Amino acid sequence: MTTPKSEHETAREEGEAVANDPEAYWFRTFRFKPQIAVGERVYYVDLGMITGYGVVFAVEQGELEDDAHDMTWTGWHVKQRTWVPLKVPVPMKGFQGMRYVDRVDGLRAKLQTAEGKEVKVP
Repeated sequence: MTTPKSEHETAREEGEAVANDPEAYWFRTFRFKPQIAVGERVYYVDLGMITGYGVVFAVEQGELEDDAHDMTWTGWHVKQRTWVPLKVPVPMKGFQGMRYVDRVDGLRAKLQTAEGKEVKVP
């Protein structure tokens, strides 16, 4: 997911609010059901860098009240509560919608290195 440059500060503030409230979470809404499951990761691009990921705890369809923005969102909601920053941000150009890690050549290895994991080369 890409955080628009105009929303950089808002995203940071929302992240801090979620970190300080164990019942809070953040989400993204899609018209179509994304190919993601509970327990998987959503990596975020912010200012041209993948900075970390959220862990999905729910994928639900319907209406969702957004108290922070006084809005109602309708569609498929990918909810995340846990934020894991990368040890080393990974450069990546922003994009709209979702990109799947395994569909971008070499991205999984870069992310594993950024997380401090050993990369296995086939």
